[in-house]
Amino acid sequence: MPGSVGQFFLRNWLLKLAAVFFAVMLYVAVAAQQPLTETFALRLSVAPPPGRALRQAPPSIAVTVQGKGSEILKLRNIPRTISKTVPDTLTGSLWRLHLLPGDITLPKGVEVQVSDISPRDVDIVVDSAARRDVRIAPRVTLEKDSGFALLGITAVPPTARLIGPPKSLAGVESVTTQPTQIASVPGPVYRTVALDTQALGVARITPREVRIVGEVAALAQRVFAGVPVATAASGFTGWELVSERVQVSVGGPATRVERLTRDSLRVVAHLVRPAGPGGYARLSVQAPNGIAARAIPDSVALKRKGGRRG
Repeated sequence: MPGSVGQFFLRNWLLKLAAVFFAVMLYVAVAAQQPLTETFALRLSVAPPPGRALRQAPPSIAVTVQGKGSEILKLRNIPRTISKTVPDTLTGSLWRLHLLPGDITLPKGVEVQVSDISPRDVDIVVDSAARRDVRIAPRVTLEKDSGFALLGITAVPPTARLIGPPKSLAGVESVTTQPTQIASVPGPVYRTVALDTQALGVARITPREVRIVGEVAALAQRVFAGVPVATAASGFTGWELVSERVQVSVGGPATRVERLTRDSLRVVAHLVRPAGPGGYARLSVQAPNGIAARAIPDSVALKRKGGRRG
């Protein structure tokens, strides 16, 4: 009897082994087509705005996917990180992130669906940002030797808002436009120029461009003769000027130059070398704003009071 049992198992053993193999393969094939659910733990990586930092680490995210068993097996190399960036327009310290299935990176060609994300809503806390309104200073010039001058130039709007870490904004009182050169024009100037942000570091500025408006006038020159020379408050004791009146050459916008009189100018002598045969005083000219003026000559010799030259 034992011999007949053994003969039973050994008889046609190749056929029986093949039957078992195909049965197992059929089971695996059927199981691979059955819908399965799998949950993966992913890391949430959040990049804060430039110059700011996260106050707390983001939580781990549990992602549940559904699909055929054969497709689930393909997720062994699923990216384990969800990457997000806090917008640099955020002025507060709280950014509310809502995760969507599209935020989960799945391998191409894998037919599975993201059925659940937990937590789906995440509060991201970053350090505070400061805000500051600063003056805009236009950097605009006319072409050299154009024969014209800028009477005045303004920026619209006149101020810009800076947003960034408090340390980045400390000491910033104004910003400038990018250097701009304008060709000779007979009338008002209108230009849109960008602000110079190179020195601002990580701070964000709004707006990034401004409109500049300027008045242009033709240049004119005049020479005034016999303008009296005043001496500085001290240092001339025992000395006097050889010449107490000089010529003054002025230049500037024609309308302003035409309105000038001799009384509009003040020539001041500054003592340079009081003793010896080379004693002299340097002359400077005080003129209204927008007027360039120089004395002719620009220095005057000295002499002792009641006597000859030093």
